[in-house]
Amino acid sequence: MFIKCQLICVGFIVLCCLFANFLSSSNALEHIQKNDSDASQTNLEQLKDFALTKINDDRKNFGLDPVFQSNNTAAQAQANELLKTQYISHLTVDGLKPYMLYSLYNGTGYVQQNLGQISYIDSKNSTSQNNNDNNDRHGKDSDLTSSELCSSANKFYCAPIDPYKAIENLEYLMIYDDKKCCNDGHKNNTLYPFHTHVSLGIAFSKYYFVVVQNFENRYLGSDYQIQKDDENIKLEAKILEQNKTNFLINHVSFFLDDHPTKIVYEKNKNKTHYELGDLKLIVSKPLPPYIKYLQQDDGSYQIIEAKKWDLDKNGVDLEIKLPDYLDVKDKVLTMVVYAKKADSMDNGNGENDYSDHPFPLTSHTFFNS
Repeated sequence: MFIKCQLICVGFIVLCCLFANFLSSSNALEHIQKNDSDASQTNLEQLKDFALTKINDDRKNFGLDPVFQSNNTAAQAQANELLKTQYISHLTVDGLKPYMLYSLYNGTGYVQQNLGQISYIDSKNSTSQNNNDNNDRHGKDSDLTSSELCSSANKFYCAPIDPYKAIENLEYLMIYDDKKCCNDGHKNNTLYPFHTHVSLGIAFSKYYFVVVQNFENRYLGSDYQIQKDDENIKLEAKILEQNKTNFLINHVSFFLDDHPTKIVYEKNKNKTHYELGDLKLIVSKPLPPYIKYLQQDDGSYQIIEAKKWDLDKNGVDLEIKLPDYLDVKDKVLTMVVYAKKADSMDNGNGENDYSDHPFPLTSHTFFNS
């Protein structure tokens, strides 16, 4: 997703754009944990607080509850990497999608990502600045990063980026000018009623700024336990705020992705969005013996019954036997648990009614499938 707005700043065009075999976890995280941002840790936390305020101001304007700042650090790790590459993508350079990285950082919810950047680019011998989401290198003909361009091309003047103004401008574009570029993808993510938290990643230099917004649906307690062997998956968790949240578990879906690699990154880095892998299995509650689930005619996925399906307002206790025909060789397996809210809910102005749609309660990626 990306969006363009035209502003004139110190004689240059300003382009504003948005971007709504197996790697072991230690290797996958090793090179993206270092923070080379110009912000100190104290300033970084202040910037995140400011970004959270802007997000919650927008949610309040649309009649939605605020989200809390998450302590999950996957977003910051990805922002650190984006600062190094200055090539914005939902995938890490090792091919990890946001939900994969979130699992590696022990996330227990479900994550949906917005990205935004502000940077200078060299487009046909002119200097431009952009805030982008992914796909377009914005006409960039050279391999210079924003920082390299502004430092080496002394015939151009690059105004230093104010991180607070960058946060403010990107948030405004995501909410109020997102239709023409992204069909309101960033806006709908920010204003999704079932989000409870957001983990923020912010990294910047004098001439480059990037923010990662990982919106989370976090309804399960910190005692979340998940186990997997060759045949079975078990999930045990307490549901938070059970008196406030009136929902029931609807089904569990399993998706298959190729193992994350640098080749996967190069192949997909220009995409303006990311998706879950191929849907291969849906698990639902056991039925009476005389009733069977209706299978897909095209055989794209199968529906099976859970081995154990103990659910109430206090917790989740699931056990699933993976069928032999689910081929996970050389693949990454992601499990998503979906819930359904019992009463009606909309976004505050009647535009979206989510009451009839299951929403993701949690997800977990298994790398050793």
